[in-house]
Amino acid sequence: MERPRHIRAIVVHTVRVSTVAALLLLIPSPRRDQSTAEGGASPPAVEWIRPFLPTASVVEPGKDANGFWTVKDGDGFSLARVARTLPEAANVIGYRGPTEAMVLLDRDYRLIGVDLIESADTEEHVTAVQNDDAFFEQFHSWTWTGPEPGTSVDAVSGATLTSLALAKGVLRRIGDDLPSLVFPDAVTQEELQRWFPEASATRVEGDRVIALDRSGNELGTVIRTGPLSDSIIGYQGPTELLIRVDSAADAEDNEQPPLTVADIKIRSSFDNEPYVGYCKTEYGFWALFTGRTLTGLADMDLDAERVEGVSGATMTSMAIAETLVASAGRFQVREQQREKANQASRSSWGHWRNRVLEMLEMRLTAAEVGCVLVLCLIPLFRMRGWFRHQRIRKLWLVAVIAVIGIWSGNLISMALVAGWSGGGIAWQLAPALAAITIVAFVAPVGWKSNPYCNHLCPHGALQQLLRPHHQSKRYWKPPARLVAVLKVLPGALLVLAYLTLLWRPAIDLSSWEPFHAYLYRMAPWTAVALAGLTLLFSAFVPMGYCRLGCPTGRLLDHLRRSAGSDRLQLADGVAIGLLVVALFAA
Repeated sequence: MERPRHIRAIVVHTVRVSTVAALLLLIPSPRRDQSTAEGGASPPAVEWIRPFLPTASVVEPGKDANGFWTVKDGDGFSLARVARTLPEAANVIGYRGPTEAMVLLDRDYRLIGVDLIESADTEEHVTAVQNDDAFFEQFHSWTWTGPEPGTSVDAVSGATLTSLALAKGVLRRIGDDLPSLVFPDAVTQEELQRWFPEASATRVEGDRVIALDRSGNELGTVIRTGPLSDSIIGYQGPTELLIRVDSAADAEDNEQPPLTVADIKIRSSFDNEPYVGYCKTEYGFWALFTGRTLTGLADMDLDAERVEGVSGATMTSMAIAETLVASAGRFQVREQQREKANQASRSSWGHWRNRVLEMLEMRLTAAEVGCVLVLCLIPLFRMRGWFRHQRIRKLWLVAVIAVIGIWSGNLISMALVAGWSGGGIAWQLAPALAAITIVAFVAPVGWKSNPYCNHLCPHGALQQLLRPHHQSKRYWKPPARLVAVLKVLPGALLVLAYLTLLWRPAIDLSSWEPFHAYLYRMAPWTAVALAGLTLLFSAFVPMGYCRLGCPTGRLLDHLRRSAGSDRLQLADGVAIGLLVVALFAA
């Protein structure tokens, strides 16, 4: 009998855990109502820009090659460039989800302003960040490539995850190869239609602009020289060119075909007429470069091949020739760098190397280290039996309250679980909280224990210290009917919260539990009051909130293996019903 029961327990518990896992995975992102595919589609309102640029009058609707909009004053003079951090920073998760910011750069690509547009995090976190002027002032020293090496970001106290997610999002939005300050405009669909009449869209891959038809099929590839070389001066200034390239047909099957120059057009120039016009109509000049591979163009010696330029426009044409050679060389170098990076990431060694580098980007503070140390001490205390010693147990509870509660505020809540389930785990910004969460959910499934509720929750630790002895004058035993009603409360809150998340994923669940009070630097009085009331209740009813009111604890206890794991429970039926609803709502 024991063996069939054991097998039945494994099957039932596997179904139970799988159902909960599926429910968590089906929680929609807090930003479901604003798809990342459309994120950043409209420019920030000029009212957001005026605190940094009082003379700002209008934001041009068209983006430049780097996805920035141009800010102009009333006279039409270009003042700055502005962008949103989404969708580039959509996978940078804070407390509950991504945070979108406005990035404002001057004409030399220096940051002159950063502001928070919208966040999926709680209202208290967002307000704390918005009100911290010192946090935003540190961005003023950043350039396009980010802060100076060795510079650390000072997070907002009490809103660490939200503020660090914003800062990392800003770095994701910039931090690439410095774009051309002289030729910032992206290649338009109309420009490509001169070569590809059926072009209806474009796709940028590195330095290549690929023309696409209505079905998304590739029509051809164009390279613009602006980002590659914009400092070669002709008569009055540099010239930007568009190079149409074709893949050579005689390449080996296992080789990437070299790109051949098929045609060249002048896109824009700081030189004036008639010199630019002379160059456009001198077909013999362009024939010197077309038909060559990009490698051959990069190796071209203009003096050895006696390139003398266009008669009447020598300075302009020779600057064009030098720009073509320099751009081809720069293109080759950047393509090789990208290919090496891709090969490294595709190899198993490269995969683990990247994972290690990501791990090195983790934010490790003294509070994070303290939390991890407390977490690692649990196995030792269990093996030594120290949790059974009253004095050692009290010291442990005080340490948990001080380190995990007051110092770091790393408590698990419905708001955290919902946010991380829908948007991803912020393990780089909050490694200790991520580790605590993993232990809290994995340990009950594999072992008959609930280490988070028993040993790691600061609110539970306070209740253990306040717990009245059964002979104490404070001890109160609620009526059986009241206990029966209260026992339903945690599960009912879980069901209500989940159903609400399906249709209102941005709802703030932090006010449904008392754990927000431990972020005391920014906690609202309502959170403090709720925490106080639950502790007051637990001062008379032993572990009153943990047993009769905590939805997060109820979820963890539902996952715990027990003697009754072989039996289906009412909670299992409710979970399966929620799963059906979630699948229809997805």
